[in-house]
Amino acid sequence: MVGAFEGVCVLALLSAFFAYLLAPPVAAVRRRVRAGPRSRPLSTAAALAVIYASVFAPAALAWHVYNDRVTFWVKVTAPDAVDRLFSGGGTETVDRLMAVPPGALAGYSRIRRASEYIVGAVERETRSTLHDLIAAAPYARWLTVTPILAFVLLTTAPGFQRSTLRVLPRGHLQWRGEEYLRDVNSALAGYVRAQAAAAVIVGCACAAGFTLIGVESAVSMGVAAGVLELVPAIGPVAAALMSAAQAMDRLVAVATFLALLRAVQDYVIYPRLIRRGMHLSTPAVIVTLWVGAAVAGAAGVILAIPVAGCLSVSLRHWREYRDIERLVRAAARK
Repeated sequence: MVGAFEGVCVLALLSAFFAYLLAPPVAAVRRRVRAGPRSRPLSTAAALAVIYASVFAPAALAWHVYNDRVTFWVKVTAPDAVDRLFSGGGTETVDRLMAVPPGALAGYSRIRRASEYIVGAVERETRSTLHDLIAAAPYARWLTVTPILAFVLLTTAPGFQRSTLRVLPRGHLQWRGEEYLRDVNSALAGYVRAQAAAAVIVGCACAAGFTLIGVESAVSMGVAAGVLELVPAIGPVAAALMSAAQAMDRLVAVATFLALLRAVQDYVIYPRLIRRGMHLSTPAVIVTLWVGAAVAGAAGVILAIPVAGCLSVSLRHWREYRDIERLVRAAARK
């Protein structure tokens, strides 16, 4: 039951994410494409139909061509890459990453034990994420529901907002409700912009880094890493596994590059993007992601930032509403 609820929540979030990505292109199509004798702008539904016809036909063809390869990678290639990467319970991995003679450093044994502990923790997290990815693979077809839900959200959102505001009493509460919905929409749009910007940054960085390292199909791997960055937690791990499977002979260089990239991306760049889009501080973003991962794993990481943004907007509006009510009551007493 809990897994089904998490799946529904993730699917709803992905649909909203996709709807926010589609909103700017829909507005552009409506501005530039006119129809009818009076050259009126297209409706939202017609603009979405134009975009879907131009985007999803090539996407469906690509999925038909690469479906078997993706399935084989998830079920066979990725587990084999993990087994080779962490062969020998992590001992061989440490030997590859620490090619230093035992007598070269004082306290080498302690460094080695710490390294084995870190590699073991990374192995457990990687295998857990890979297990979640394999378990979720049969349900990938449910992702086809995402464009349908996004279509419904974009076409019905204005009417839903108007009908919701009509329920509220006229005056201050209706104005407050309109402001609240606008701020929630702005926060979620900021989250989507931050995710898209993070995907572009990671994709470009991976393409450049893999090219310098000499990884085969570096540009394609960079594009894949950028696309996978849109899925927090699972996406970066899947990108790392793909890179490791593609460049086992350059494992140390690839692992070092990806570790540095994740550190800079997760603790410097991404929190700044979220802070600019959703007005959350950098420590708040990091703690929110940690709490989401601890509570619900990968699904928690995906849901953590949007939920935190909505809660932040709700708390701010509640405080403003409470302060205004206090002023009104104080004025009434006078």
